Amino acid sequence: MATTSAAATKIRILSAAAMGGIVRDVGDAYERTMGIQLSAEFTRSPLVRDRVRAGEAVDIVITTQSRIEELVKENKVVSDSAAIVARSHIGVAVRAGRPKPDIGSVKAFIGTLRGANSIACADPALGTASGLYLVDLFDRLGLTAELKPKTRLIGALGGKPVVVCEAVANGNAELGIQQIAEIVSVPGVDLVGPLPLEIQHVTVFAVAVTASTQDPGLARDFVSYLTSNAAKSVIAANGMEAG
Repeated sequence: MATTSAAATKIRILSAAAMGGIVRDVGDAYERTMGIQLSAEFTRSPLVRDRVRAGEAVDIVITTQSRIEELVKENKVVSDSAAIVARSHIGVAVRAGRPKPDIGSVKAFIGTLRGANSIACADPALGTASGLYLVDLFDRLGLTAELKPKTRLIGALGGKPVVVCEAVANGNAELGIQQIAEIVSVPGVDLVGPLPLEIQHVTVFAVAVTASTQDPGLARDFVSYLTSNAAKSVIAANGMEAG
C-alpha cells in the first residue's frame, strides 16, 4: 500500500454509475485500512469519458473498457495504469414479491416480453450500455414494433444515472431490463435473473489513473486495491464478476 500521509489527502474518483455500489463498498474498506479519504461522483458512462476528456480534475476514472481505451489514445489517462475491474451482465427485474416470470431460454424470454403489460429500459439516446444493446436485441428478435407501445424508456436529468428499476418499484412498469448491478441496488425490486446466455451482453468496466492527477502513486495504490483479490467478494455481492 502507499505510504503517503493521510493528513488532508483525498482521492477524487469519477465513475460510471453501474460501478457505484462496488466503488462505495471497496472505498469504505480502503478508507478504513489506509485512512485516505475518497471523494467519488457517479454519472452515466459516456459522460465520465466526456468530462475527463474536457480536463476535469480527478485522480481516477472508472467507465467502460472501450471508453478507457479512448482516453488512453488521447493521453487523458496513464496507459499502464488501466485495468479491468468487473464484467456486468444484463438482467430482468420485477417488483418485490411479484411472481418471477420464466426467462430461462430465449423462447421463454420472448414469451415473457410479449406477455408483459409494460417494460422499462434505459433510453438509448443517453448512450447507456444496456439501452443501446436492447435496441439491437429487440430488432434481432423481431420484436421492435410489437414491444414499442409498451416500452417505457427511462431517462435522467443532467448527469444523473439512469435508474430503470425505479419504474418497476413504483409500479409504472411490470418488467425492468438493465445491468444486474443496477438492479440489485434498487429497493423494492427482485432480480429475476440474467438474460439467456445466447442473447446476453457483457459490459466490461475498467479503471485508470488520470494524466492530471497530482498524486499518481496514491491513485495507483487505490487501483491496485480495487483490482485485488480482496475486492472480488464485494464485486460479486454487487452483481458483477471480477475482471
